[in-house]
Amino acid sequence: MSYEHGQFVDQWTLKFFNETSKQAAYVKVRASDVFDEFIEFEVEMAEIPIQDNQGKDVTVNFKMYDGFDANKTFYTDANGLEMMERKVDWNPAFPVFPDPETKQHVSGNYYPVTSAIIMRDLKKHRQITVMPDRT
Repeated sequence: MSYEHGQFVDQWTLKFFNETSKQAAYVKVRASDVFDEFIEFEVEMAEIPIQDNQGKDVTVNFKMYDGFDANKTFYTDANGLEMMERKVDWNPAFPVFPDPETKQHVSGNYYPVTSAIIMRDLKKHRQITVMPDRT
């Protein structure tokens, strides 16, 4: 891990390396005392191996440890046209599981995010917006 202190922003750089696969990833975390509610995560991965001719899904998973509660609700963009409300394990347009208590498979919780995904904690009046640089 390395740390850099700037006039407006501090940055921590973490390197993750898998000895078995020789894969590396870097996470840069930027925060600021000047800009109160600013925090930025930049995740950079090395090349994804394709020698096995198998498709790969790469995810970045965030965990909030301060009691942030989005009530299993989030919003994703719909091709830049509008933000669509989503709920974990629920899709009313997908009636394969007639029992509302039945959970969808994990893949039912994946959505393409072309411009942003938003999570809101309505009780604490906080919002987290993730804006990827690619889908």
